Amino acid sequence: MSSQRQTRKPLAIVALLMASLSLPVTADTEQLPDPDGKPADMTKKVKVFILSGQSNMCGMGKVDPLKGLVQADKKYSYLVDDNGGWTQRKDAYYLYSLMGVKLYSKGWVSATVNGNRIGPEGAIGHYMGHHLDEPVLLIKVACGNRSLGFDVMPPTSRKRTGNTDNSKKYYHGWSYDNWVKGAKDLLSNLDKHYPGYQGKGYEVAGFFWWQGHKDKGMGQEEHEALLKDLINDFRTEFDAPKAPFVVATIGFNGQNTGPWTGVFNAQMAISDPRRHPEFAGNVSSVDIRSFGGGGYHYGDNGATYTKVGDAMGRAMVELLSTQARSGKTTDKATSNGKANAAMEKQASAKLQTVKRFLKRANLTSKQKQLARKHLELIIKKYPDTESAIEARSLLEANAGE
Repeated sequence: MSSQRQTRKPLAIVALLMASLSLPVTADTEQLPDPDGKPADMTKKVKVFILSGQSNMCGMGKVDPLKGLVQADKKYSYLVDDNGGWTQRKDAYYLYSLMGVKLYSKGWVSATVNGNRIGPEGAIGHYMGHHLDEPVLLIKVACGNRSLGFDVMPPTSRKRTGNTDNSKKYYHGWSYDNWVKGAKDLLSNLDKHYPGYQGKGYEVAGFFWWQGHKDKGMGQEEHEALLKDLINDFRTEFDAPKAPFVVATIGFNGQNTGPWTGVFNAQMAISDPRRHPEFAGNVSSVDIRSFGGGGYHYGDNGATYTKVGDAMGRAMVELLSTQARSGKTTDKATSNGKANAAMEKQASAKLQTVKRFLKRANLTSKQKQLARKHLELIIKKYPDTESAIEARSLLEANAGE
């Protein structure tokens, strides 16, 4: 009997953990409706999203495979209207500055807003336009054959590695500098680039990043450090310190083995709160390996590019929703000491449950993984509490287990 009680008690604590910390609802549960054709409220600030990366972010997908996807999977029915044409949003606009120098394409968001080469922008724009009441602007600054280890090296990485010489035409970070300048040039002239703009200003509300092929052979540690600097530097450049950041992994041929293993692992690790607690709830990694193979351009399959955009859009909605929930809680806590105390009390109670669980002997790896998951949830749900700080410390202490 005593041995039975010992095996059941950890299970009871697991049940208590699951009951006390509810998992967040993911954007995957949402079926996106067709756009209603209504314009955004232009009396509000424009919500800007920066899309960047190399050729896959530029868009290499052909249209015909996308038509097949829409016919086969009703999940993507929001892309077409009742007559079989491509739906178009009037609350989300798109600008693509090739290399940050030349305005390559523009228009109201649709599946084919990028022309005859589809990227992830169509699906991303549909999600942003549906989720937000404000006018949405996607600015894509990207170019093929660009390495995070050289062409797009962010300023912090240049200082950290000693690559600060910019006297040559092609120096470390030259594409990064062009892209940032190109995006800022567009933002400084919104009256020329956003139809109906009423001069209410803008806010950079999020970033989307899809790159990796050019960094073939790079190790995880090096690429992960570059990604971390990129996220922080992009946020600094656009005065958006809390803007959510979505990273799509490489996934050509449906694998992460071989010379791109380090890149893939870094892209997944950057959103792991055990490794980067400062990114908990504001950075998301999207594993795209199941969306289609066919080489580094995925066989020019427009369906694959749209699946990636759909997944990235959903991930951004989840981050924005989490951020909004945290912001409302923080606002209440700032204006109401009782609300702040109540939030800390809730977080502390959940943290104590996890700590008691971790103190038990002979925990299995799955049980430890479950405990770490709940520590991550405490950090996401109660980001400004003392308990969240302690939860981050516990995550770091248990990171290798």
